[in-house]
Amino acid sequence: MPDSRVLLLGNAGSDSLAKALAGGRRTLTRTSDADEVVAVAADHDVIVLDAVAPPRSLADCCREIRAVPSLAELPILAISAADNVEDRIRLLEAGADDVVARPVDDRELDARLEALELRHRRSQELNPGVVVMPTRRAGRRLVVVYSPKGGVGTTTVAVNLALVLAARQPDQVALLDLGGEIGQVATHLDVQPRMTLADLARDDHSLGDPGTFTTYLTRHSSGLRILAAPGTGAAPTLDRDAITRLLDTALSASPTVVVDAGSRLGEATEAVIALADDLVVVVSPEFAALKAVRAVFDHLAATGLATAEPRIVLNELFAHEMLTPTDIEAALGRPVTVRIPHDPMQYQRAVNEGRPLLLLAPRSSQAQRFQLLARVLLGEDVPHEATGSSPRRRLGLFGRA
Repeated sequence: MPDSRVLLLGNAGSDSLAKALAGGRRTLTRTSDADEVVAVAADHDVIVLDAVAPPRSLADCCREIRAVPSLAELPILAISAADNVEDRIRLLEAGADDVVARPVDDRELDARLEALELRHRRSQELNPGVVVMPTRRAGRRLVVVYSPKGGVGTTTVAVNLALVLAARQPDQVALLDLGGEIGQVATHLDVQPRMTLADLARDDHSLGDPGTFTTYLTRHSSGLRILAAPGTGAAPTLDRDAITRLLDTALSASPTVVVDAGSRLGEATEAVIALADDLVVVVSPEFAALKAVRAVFDHLAATGLATAEPRIVLNELFAHEMLTPTDIEAALGRPVTVRIPHDPMQYQRAVNEGRPLLLLAPRSSQAQRFQLLARVLLGEDVPHEATGSSPRRRLGLFGRA
C-alpha cells in the first residue's frame, strides 16, 4: 500500500508535475476544480496547488482550505509560476506550508514533499497530547496571559509559551497581541508586521472571516503566526462583541491561540478572560504586583464572571528573594504553578536581539520552565514543583488575618 495520498490542483500545464508526483510510493488524485479540492482534501495526506482557473488565485485556494477547521493541519505545497519573492510571501501568508518556484526540479519536489509528509506525521503523533484537558471548543484551545501590573514579564511569558506550543503544532498556533498600542510581541520576536490589529479592527469582514483573517497575521520563522499590536497611535476600540468575533475567528483559523492580554482591565479584557480555556496570571515577588492581582481576583468574583482557574506564574525579577513563593500563595489564595528563575543577562539579550529565551537558550532553566508551563496547561503528567520555602508570618492577606 502506498505511504501517502497526494491531491493536485492543476490544469493541462500540470502534466509533468503530475507525472513526478505519481511516482514511487505516492498515489495521485488530480483535479482542475478548486471546489473539489476542499470537498475531498480530507482523504489525502498532502495538497499540491499548481494552477487554478481565474478569477481565483492559488492564494485564494489556500485561504479556502485553511478556513475549514478539519483541514487546518493538512500540508499544502504551492507551486509559484516564477521565482518571485512577493509571490512566495503571498502564498505563505495565505496558509501554504511551502512554496516551490517553476521550473520545478523533480528531486527538489520529492524532497520537499517528503519533508512536509514527515512533519505532518510527527505532528499527528504529538497532537493527541496537545489538547488533553477539556476545552470549550473541541480540538481548539485559547490561552490568555494577563497581569494587572505592568512590567512583570507578561509578554515574555506569552511569547515563550506560544513558541513551545508552536513547536508541538507546526504552523497551527497564533499569538494575538491585545496589550494595547504599546504591545511588544513583534519587538520580542523581531518581526516587521505589514498589518496590525489596528488594520484588522477597520476590516469588519475579516474580523469574522477565518480565510481573510490570516492575511493580517505575520509569520515568524518558528512557524508561529502573530497578530501585532498597533505599535503607534491609539489602540483600536473593540467592544465585547468584536472581541468575541475576533477570538472565534482566530480559533477557526488556528487550533491554538495565545493572547497577550496586557495589563489593563476593562470590558474587552474581561471578554478575553471569560472566553479563555487557560488563564495564566503573571506576578512578580513584590507587594504592588500581588495587591493588583488580588484586587482583580476579587473583582472577577464580585462581578460573577466565570473564568478558568488561574495558573499563577511567578516571574522572579529580582536577584534577592524578598517574598517567598509561600508568601505569595498565601497572599493570593492560590498555588504558584511555575516559577521563572531570575537571570537579567539572558532576558536582556533576548529582548535586545529579538530572540525569545526559548530560542536563545533552549536548555536554560528558564526555557525549561516555559516547557513545564505548557505541559501543565495541556494536562500532561508533570511532577509537582516544590517551592522549597517556608512561610513568613509577617505577610497576611494584605492586612487581613
